[in-house]
Amino acid sequence: MSDEPAMRRATPETCSDSPRCVCCALLVASLLWAANATAEFSLEPYIQGGARFDTNPRYLRSEADPESALGTIVDARLPVEWRTQRASLSLRPRIVYSFYPDDEFEDLEDRDNYLIGDASWMNQRSQVGAGYGYTDLSLRTSEFQEAGDSASGGSGGERIFFEDKQRRWYFQPYWRSQLSQKSSLLLNGGYEEVRYDEEIASRRYDYDYSSASATLDRALNYRHKLGLRAQWTKFDSENRDLRVTNDSKTNSLSLVYDFTWSETLQLTADVGWARTKNEVTRPNNFSPVIGPYCEPLLIPVFPCEFKSDSSNFVGNVSLAKQSKTIEYRVAIGQSITPNSNGAEVLRFNIDALAKKKFTERFSTTLGVVAFTQNDVGDTERQFERDYIRARLRMDYRFKRRWSVYGIYRYTFNDQDDNFTDSRTVRNHFLSAGITYRSDGWRW
Repeated sequence: MSDEPAMRRATPETCSDSPRCVCCALLVASLLWAANATAEFSLEPYIQGGARFDTNPRYLRSEADPESALGTIVDARLPVEWRTQRASLSLRPRIVYSFYPDDEFEDLEDRDNYLIGDASWMNQRSQVGAGYGYTDLSLRTSEFQEAGDSASGGSGGERIFFEDKQRRWYFQPYWRSQLSQKSSLLLNGGYEEVRYDEEIASRRYDYDYSSASATLDRALNYRHKLGLRAQWTKFDSENRDLRVTNDSKTNSLSLVYDFTWSETLQLTADVGWARTKNEVTRPNNFSPVIGPYCEPLLIPVFPCEFKSDSSNFVGNVSLAKQSKTIEYRVAIGQSITPNSNGAEVLRFNIDALAKKKFTERFSTTLGVVAFTQNDVGDTERQFERDYIRARLRMDYRFKRRWSVYGIYRYTFNDQDDNFTDSRTVRNHFLSAGITYRSDGWRW
């Protein structure tokens, strides 16, 4: 008896027609490709826990004689990374949890959730990548900035303490191409959504922020590089409860200069001009049935729409140095950034960060961020803010993976808007505890 019919009957069961076999083939191909690309997968757990003490945990007015609080803070991280010679993919989940033993401070209990990462791929002449993430932060975290923060946007304006949450999604792609030996082109994009749970009493605004930029630069020699950058941004904010919206568009053109002093020291400067057009809509009447609304008869006296067109100087100068024992970054500049008060703001800021490794076991970090800001254009809502936050951290490693830490942080915030008098807030924060940093696992 011939085997040929049996072989024909077996044809429908070949891998080319079986989804399970196709999946297995794709998996095997992926593993072979990863092996050929010498892929590496790493996992590095990190956990830190200790006591925290705040002199003004609710960020009340300084003259209100605020009550201090003693609690516990835990910071857990689990960064994961996949890397080959040309590609990388990372995901960095993190949870920061604060709780207090006294029932009177139950409203201060909060948990900040982070899920951020980045990806990149490169060849001989180009590189493409993106940063992405989701954060779910308490008011005390989202409304205040730390030195060295690089997140898009900026702090909002803390007004009244609420158990509020800020949820932020963002995606920031980029593409760099080496046009010639001395010239390159960089394209950046970005989109983020920011949402708040409470909007009436706090007067925070949900907003969407989009950006796109193109930078063309040319190396003059191995130390000097000049570039030209064009940028476009769009800011849309809305407070659904108050029925107020603000739509802003900003275009800017800047000249960029990079100077490489040495292998460890670099200077970057950019100067330019930005033009912002914004349109604000708001109600001019109130009904117990439908709430705030725009009454056409009142528009001549109380308009529902405001438009403005403004131009501002933008620029930044930064200096960075990194060696085996010391690292510092200093940046001074003026920029237009989104804000939770429902408008873009013109912010002049100073951001400095210094790290020093005294011995193999002992190191310190000092950071300072300070800025002053006001609304861009005519938004019919005054919002001026002066802000300073200084932070000192010391770490001492007593075992290979274990160390103790101490942190002191001072926060100063002074703001003035249409709805409240000038409001000054100060807080002193102290924390001490223990840190476990794993050597990680690699495959």
